[in-house]
Amino acid sequence: MRTSLLQLRCATAFLFVASFPIEHAAQTPCENGYAGIYACDNVDLLSMMTLAQLGNVTSVADLWGWTDPQDGTEYAIVGTRTGTAFIDISTPTAPVRIGNLPAHNNVSNLWRDVEVSGNWCYVGSEASGHGLQIFDLTRLRNVANPPVTFTEDAHYAGFGSSHTIFADKGAPYVYAVGTGTYSGGLHVVNVSNPLAPTFAGAWSADGYIHESNVILYNGPDAAHVGKRISLNFHINANDRVSFVDVTDPSDMSLIGNTAPYPGARLCHQGWVTPDHRYLLMNDEGDEGSPNNYNTRTHIFDIQDLEAPVYHGFFSGPNASYDHNLYIHQDLVWEANYSSGLHILDAALIPSGTLSLEAYFDTYVTDNNKHYDGAWGNYPYFESGVVLVSDYDNGLFILRPRTSLRLKAMLEGPFDANTGLMHDSLRVNGLVPLTEPYTEAEYVHVRDGGDETTTNAVLSVSGSNAIVDWVVVELRDATDPADVVATHAALLQRDGDIVGTDGVSPVQFNVAVKDYHIAVRHRNHLGIMSAAPVRISVVEKAYDLSNGSFALYGTEPTKTIGSVEALWSGNVIPDDLVKYTGSFNDRDPVLTRIGGVTPTNTVAGYFPEDLNMDGKVLYTGVDNDRDIILQNIGGVVPTNTRVEQMP
Repeated sequence: MRTSLLQLRCATAFLFVASFPIEHAAQTPCENGYAGIYACDNVDLLSMMTLAQLGNVTSVADLWGWTDPQDGTEYAIVGTRTGTAFIDISTPTAPVRIGNLPAHNNVSNLWRDVEVSGNWCYVGSEASGHGLQIFDLTRLRNVANPPVTFTEDAHYAGFGSSHTIFADKGAPYVYAVGTGTYSGGLHVVNVSNPLAPTFAGAWSADGYIHESNVILYNGPDAAHVGKRISLNFHINANDRVSFVDVTDPSDMSLIGNTAPYPGARLCHQGWVTPDHRYLLMNDEGDEGSPNNYNTRTHIFDIQDLEAPVYHGFFSGPNASYDHNLYIHQDLVWEANYSSGLHILDAALIPSGTLSLEAYFDTYVTDNNKHYDGAWGNYPYFESGVVLVSDYDNGLFILRPRTSLRLKAMLEGPFDANTGLMHDSLRVNGLVPLTEPYTEAEYVHVRDGGDETTTNAVLSVSGSNAIVDWVVVELRDATDPADVVATHAALLQRDGDIVGTDGVSPVQFNVAVKDYHIAVRHRNHLGIMSAAPVRISVVEKAYDLSNGSFALYGTEPTKTIGSVEALWSGNVIPDDLVKYTGSFNDRDPVLTRIGGVTPTNTVAGYFPEDLNMDGKVLYTGVDNDRDIILQNIGGVVPTNTRVEQMP
């Protein structure tokens, strides 16, 4: 969203004007390990829809999502026992069921798999005679009185039942597996005209396939770069993943198979890393007898597709079976039945493991080995909203929290002798318990603003003592003038920027992706990263104070020894340090002490206190006026220093 700075040019003004859509806070935030009755860590519950609210269904299965390219509206598409439910989640705290597509021939079944490619939804089921349903998603746009009952736009009857389907996002094919045709292998449907689907080819040489997904290969195995490869997950005591070249569905060929792995029981489903170097796979049965593993995610090194190598596994904290997983934005998103949604850091994959970073348990009864709870998840919405389908309970609409550790230094309180900032404002009891920026008319974006801290936090001394409040902004990766989210946070003497508890990272409710980071202070010029950086569920740390992190613009900070500090002197926060002329920063200092006697002083929490020692001085030792002159060059009083921010 576009944010412009309005220059009020008055002594105490601090006004940003922003135009932005209303954002909805978490309906049930994750606090002290729970969001209501649901165990959680760093994932908030926005809303949930019960089985009844999804259309009086008795269970749900897989799900997917669709974003309308016309207006960006996001929809959840949920496979149910009796059909498919379509949910408008543009207001994720108040989802709206647009309608339901009944199962073909109205035959209900436990398994229903939904897939999306472009503006088309494809539905398969293990119900006898179901075939492949095809639905035009643009029909969701103009439903006057939801919910309604939809009819399918087309149907493919080349197979009856199917266990799962996969719609290729880059080629006009849908792959059905576990059908009653071609030994349960790949049954490929040409949907170049979705309203007239045709048979495109089959692969039966490896027998029954439980799940599959297709990639346009761009990995380290040069012999296969540019080919469309199907990853096929086999079960029935034949547990392995086969790699089949499906570039031409009428002439497919086997490339290779994964090596045996420990405790194989039911090689269920998996996903490849973005560089196509590693494959993650969940075996849906290896947690059971005789293995009795905790939830286990297997890792294969597939740099040689003809001879993949088993690379290790991650063992989760619970005994629950696993189901569907996806890799997105360097995170692994797992639906693990009775233990719900797990979000893992993919950074450790090269070392043969993962790390659990966040979770939301949709099934409150237990975390044991049975097939209740989270079936599927969808982490691909631009908004950052994540969907989970729970077999027993319905649809969960969640928002993971992103975490950020920052370090920055302010020139005003910085002491070059100690390498720390002084905390005179805190020592004198002047740091407010509520962030000061909202009252000063800074307009926060998204869910920022009105943050509060406690006296206990402000009582901490030493290097972690609080210096003052700052604002952290996340800005759009391609348009850094567009402020996406803000939060007020606390600045410690050693430069650490922390949450309001004085310990935690700064957290945002935004999608995991890359952003420009900006830091603002009420009487210093702000700074911003030169390039966008990843903000993630995995805690990221960036030091903006030691010169190792590139900042936007020319001379964005003041060099003090080995420290890069924000420039002081911006009494009127107008992107400009100015000593003389109209609306300068010097005159408010004199005004603050009375405007007549320059030797007066005033104690308090004021923007004119540029060295942040708790008092405003116009003349004499440690006065606040000279900082302004020094920072515009110290010689020509008409010079100015401009904040390096778009």
